[in-house]
Amino acid sequence: MSQVPNLDPALAINPSSAKVATFLAGDQTAPVTFLNLHRYHERARYPVDCSVPVNDRDVSGREAYHRYLREVASRFLPQVSARFLMVRSAELVFIGDGEWHEVVMGRYPSREAAMRMPTLDGYEAIAVHRLAGLEAAMTLVLSEADAIQLTSPGG
Repeated sequence: MSQVPNLDPALAINPSSAKVATFLAGDQTAPVTFLNLHRYHERARYPVDCSVPVNDRDVSGREAYHRYLREVASRFLPQVSARFLMVRSAELVFIGDGEWHEVVMGRYPSREAAMRMPTLDGYEAIAVHRLAGLEAAMTLVLSEADAIQLTSPGG
């Protein structure tokens, strides 16, 4: 991979460099799925100096993030042969702690493809919507290599 995206680990929505290194140490050829839990700002928090017109900034954090999702789905995921599997509202944290508003699952053909997407031309311009919308995120990496198939005995 030629370049690792510039991710600010000080934000609660980006991985640390140690997590990126651990991720990249895994099987580079196997498909990978991300399970993302998102918590949104009540109102989007666009930086003052961003290119989004002022009259388009007064939206919910969810709407700001969904601007990002729509662009990623239509422009960037196809370039790395990836796709979203699911985008759903989270109704209730039934077991565990925390408040999450939405679940987003995406599948990439490889770890390299997942790390390449944020380096594509034009991505940085739309990432402002992600930053404006997300208050916090938790992302789980699901490995295809050790997927467990549960079947009943004899069938």
